[in-house]
Amino acid sequence: MNVRLVAGLFVLALSTTAGCGGDDGERGEGGAGGSGGAEPTGSGAGASDATGTGGSGGAEPTGTGGSGGAQPTGTGGAEPTGTGGAGGAEPTGTGGSGGAEPTGTGGSGGGSPAPYGAACTRDAACPEDYCITEREWGWPSGACAGQCDPAVGDCPNGGLCEDFGEGLGLCLLRCSGPDDCRDGYRCGEISGERTACIPGCTENSQCAALGVCDTLDGLCKLGETDCSDGKDDEGDERVDCADSDCAATCRPLVDAACADAPPATTTTIEGDTSLGTRVFEGTCGGVGPEEVHLFTPPAGQSGTLRVVLQSGRDHVLYARTACADGSTELACQDKTAPSGAGPEEEVIEIVVRKDQEVPIFVDAVTSDGAGTYTLDLSFSRAMCGDGIVSPPEECDDGNTVNGDGCSAECILELDDICADAPVAVLGENRGDTASGTMVFEGTCTRTGMREGIHAFTPASAGRLRLVLSSATDQGFYVRTGCTGRQLTCIEEQIEGRDERTDIAVDGGVPLFIFVEPYRSRDAGPYTLNLSFTPAR
Repeated sequence: MNVRLVAGLFVLALSTTAGCGGDDGERGEGGAGGSGGAEPTGSGAGASDATGTGGSGGAEPTGTGGSGGAQPTGTGGAEPTGTGGAGGAEPTGTGGSGGAEPTGTGGSGGGSPAPYGAACTRDAACPEDYCITEREWGWPSGACAGQCDPAVGDCPNGGLCEDFGEGLGLCLLRCSGPDDCRDGYRCGEISGERTACIPGCTENSQCAALGVCDTLDGLCKLGETDCSDGKDDEGDERVDCADSDCAATCRPLVDAACADAPPATTTTIEGDTSLGTRVFEGTCGGVGPEEVHLFTPPAGQSGTLRVVLQSGRDHVLYARTACADGSTELACQDKTAPSGAGPEEEVIEIVVRKDQEVPIFVDAVTSDGAGTYTLDLSFSRAMCGDGIVSPPEECDDGNTVNGDGCSAECILELDDICADAPVAVLGENRGDTASGTMVFEGTCTRTGMREGIHAFTPASAGRLRLVLSSATDQGFYVRTGCTGRQLTCIEEQIEGRDERTDIAVDGGVPLFIFVEPYRSRDAGPYTLNLSFTPAR
């Protein structure tokens, strides 16, 4: 069902809708008055004789009930048995005043009960004394309902009885289309093909009590209503613009702050977060004001950036790949705080690719923590061709030549590597992992080991047997294609013992067999034997 209610809170406090006692009477009850003026503001006056009757109020919303007759036996008179006049017939009608003595009765107030689905904040405003309030249930501006028996299903005044579990039924406003429901509600199916007006808020203005509309389920919720106060308004540990509730409000502010962020043109930057914006937050904190600096590596270079923050105030330090997107955070650091022994120091190291712009954020932990700081930036270039794999390099074969498996920019050329793999034959195939590449990795082998590669394409479907023999401890794995799905990975035996397995293969599907040592010292010669049994 599409309506979310909390079980166990449907105990109703039944209350009367009659008017209160007389103004001067101590034990008055609501009585009836005579007829009054016919216009909306008419006030009926009672007769002055003993049998005079107080006039009733006007028929429209502002009608006021008349006062009772003046003599002891008059209806609505001032003496003990007087009865006050009746109020206007609509919700804002006012009842007449009661008799002045102890037994005088006050006039009844105006008021027709609100219909099902009408806005409400309390039970007494609804036909059957039940209001599904916004504060308790999340229904936009509340909605009048009533209890019913789900087994019978009868609701007065055209309501629709819906079973909410454990024998509880509620009368909802029946509908046949969107025009039947008020703002903040939709005509939705609740069971079978029956439709009723259920929560369907689309904007925060429809949730006056809680402040935030959850458009996923149409219910109101307590949310981040002030997106610039530095406080967690609803207790979800997300503050201001870091809370998705503030997305619409904060998006223009975030975009403007990112557009205005200055480039980091020096290795040392002096700043003051108390002069910054307050629209960002890192995963490790920072709900106070912040400043943003944009770092771009020297032209054509990639490498590692080290950022050191020093401050006598309390800050966090973080970096992203995209300024406005918190999900792209690369690092966030908040380990220290200022002390009498010296300032705080936060350090992050991030990998930066060629021409990549990296936003660096210095963010005060709280508003009170804002203040001056110093950033020191140091960039270590990755030197492709020096034989050392330095991030963000994927490989480094000691040269800057393309087409040998590691490009001139130290990017893996996997297809080129596999294209050069020797074609395996049925029977004996020899190789040596000491001179192999260091690119691939199996699920049962260690990272950073050299591999020998063999290509084999079965002529038909069947079973392929593989036996690896080596004086050292080596294993193997098989993939469909150079970087495709792994079919098997075998590393079970110690040095000097064969590794073997049988796998089902499809005809015409290229396979690549990778042989790797268990440890670097196990790299060396091996023999790979293949045998094939066609499928019957």
